Amino acid sequence: MRTRLVLAVKALPAIALAACGSRTGLELSSVPADAALPSDALSLDDRASPLDGFVPVDAPGGCTRPLETSYLLDQVGVLYRYDPEAARATPLGTPSCGDSNLPWTMTASRENAYIVYTDWTMYAVDLKTLVCSPTSFRSGQLGLDVDFGVAVSGSGAAERMFVYGVPTGGDNPILAVSDLSSFVLTKVGDVLPVPPAATDPINLTADAVGNLYAFSPRGLLLQIDSATGAVLQSLETGVTSLSTWAQATHGSEDFLFVESRAVGYDLADRRRTRTRRIGIFPVGGGSVLTCPGH
Repeated sequence: MRTRLVLAVKALPAIALAACGSRTGLELSSVPADAALPSDALSLDDRASPLDGFVPVDAPGGCTRPLETSYLLDQVGVLYRYDPEAARATPLGTPSCGDSNLPWTMTASRENAYIVYTDWTMYAVDLKTLVCSPTSFRSGQLGLDVDFGVAVSGSGAAERMFVYGVPTGGDNPILAVSDLSSFVLTKVGDVLPVPPAATDPINLTADAVGNLYAFSPRGLLLQIDSATGAVLQSLETGVTSLSTWAQATHGSEDFLFVESRAVGYDLADRRRTRTRRIGIFPVGGGSVLTCPGH
């Protein structure tokens, strides 16, 4: 049976963990804040976006160059809009969901941020007004009661929520899916080959074209098939955390947030592209695709 990670690991900044000794066995190496980048590292401006020509399925009139917007949630519950080019996190505010527990993770659709707290309840936060409403999501479905990751994928009526976690008493992580109204989970499949137990728990995200990525605080990044749960790629990024971790994609990069750093990781070339300090400790993130003007 896989062991569970103490919740404080995800919720507290690294400096606090060092003081109270609550790492619970995580022996992770740190990533230098100003790690040297490869001499051939490129910025996003130097290459074509994989989103060029992609049209959201419900976009009125369509568009040839959709806009990708990223959102982050920090460990104290503040929601941000994130600009990966400027490495700037702009605070939108702190949603008032009436839950005194710590935030565990977050994902975003085109209309809402979905926040999971450490009592494993989920709330929908309107991205325009920050009005918070409880969802009908119930933990414990399919045995997924704690430490799970969530990611919204798709657009419009095709938006679905994926959940990745290890069922209670189980040894294998599974992938499950639900719509955004009933939040009733259906098992997609076992995550195979089985990732090492030490990678649990993970943060889950989806890119703008529906690929799923699971990121471990030990630096392992998995691409998961949303139709079967199969592991399509297993990448050792070398990007690790002693406390908080999250991710959000932008174009061909997956930004890995470890403590107060944002590390760009090129998914096609399998390499780090940049490391920047952003001044917050994200625990969840997500990117959404819209057409400018819609």
